[in-house]
Amino acid sequence: MSDICPRSIVVFLPNWVGDVVMSTPTLRALRRSFADSRITYFGRSVALDTLSGTDWADGVIESALKARSRTLGQLQLIGALRSGRFDLAVLLTNSFRTAMLAKMAGIGRIAGYDRDGRRFFLTDRISPPRDDSGRLVPISAVDYYAELAGMLGVEVSSREMYLSVTDSDEQAAEELFRKAGIDPDRPVVMLNPGASGGTSKIWGPDRFARTADILIETRGAQIVINAAPPEKHFAADVAGRMKETPAINFADRDNTLGLLKSMLRRTGVLVTNDTGARHIAVAVGSAVVTVFGSTDPLWARINCPRERIVSVDVDCGPCGRKLCNQIPGPMYHQCMNNVTAEMVVEAAGQLLDDLSAGSEGGGG
Repeated sequence: MSDICPRSIVVFLPNWVGDVVMSTPTLRALRRSFADSRITYFGRSVALDTLSGTDWADGVIESALKARSRTLGQLQLIGALRSGRFDLAVLLTNSFRTAMLAKMAGIGRIAGYDRDGRRFFLTDRISPPRDDSGRLVPISAVDYYAELAGMLGVEVSSREMYLSVTDSDEQAAEELFRKAGIDPDRPVVMLNPGASGGTSKIWGPDRFARTADILIETRGAQIVINAAPPEKHFAADVAGRMKETPAINFADRDNTLGLLKSMLRRTGVLVTNDTGARHIAVAVGSAVVTVFGSTDPLWARINCPRERIVSVDVDCGPCGRKLCNQIPGPMYHQCMNNVTAEMVVEAAGQLLDDLSAGSEGGGG
């Protein structure tokens, strides 16, 4: 239990969906430790949507700039933060901007990592781990946020990620699966071929398609191709390369984070790139096969027993680059191109076998 008792706390949420999910152990611990405080989340709409259904906050402030100019938008955000009369700001973000907003809003205590030139704004600060050359040492975001909470005297006793779903999203997922003719006695496998943050994180659509076809042929899998609204072209490309027709394809329909959470609760295995859907799946209880390429898995380590990471060692990786810097040829994007559909099918099969052994019907 912390030795400080702020009446009102604002938590600046991470920007990326995966990071938001990896912050959930810390968010739960903050709620438990500050049970009598009013907690407000400040973040992008996508971050707030990710956490919909949870009861760890008493209110939210969306950080989108809705004014005609950036300056006016910043002033509006500062005003919204001032009106909250917050005693403590917990910055799960790393940016200079968010620390500056908290300071300009007159928040007395601002806790965060001492990085990105924002030391002046922080009253409670912790240094991120660095090596002898000063470079950041890879650390799981789950632990990264938990260490920040620990500085405030908050013990994050469980590192398990968790998300809730809403009744309306549960009903929508149930109806979608019913209309698609999903058979509960056959496994559902979701493909997530898109990713934000550059093409280096994207496994080939031809390989996703071959994986789907093999799982249909050998496992009787029912394929759902997921896509966020800006990623529909990935889903269309995969479906166009498949020999079989997917049961549900989000290339030609709209999706939401809430619906995705509820669908993943009904999914046996998700096959995905290293992106937000991976973390959501783990947080709602689905098994996951993640294809890693340029990203160092240590940054996104979640220690989930129901996840299989498929990757290959290459001399130039993990490089962390958004775009492969190798010239066209056998070395280009080899971290992804050397991962075969058969490797992913084997990993998915192991998870489906575990699921089948654990419950009759096998995860539909």
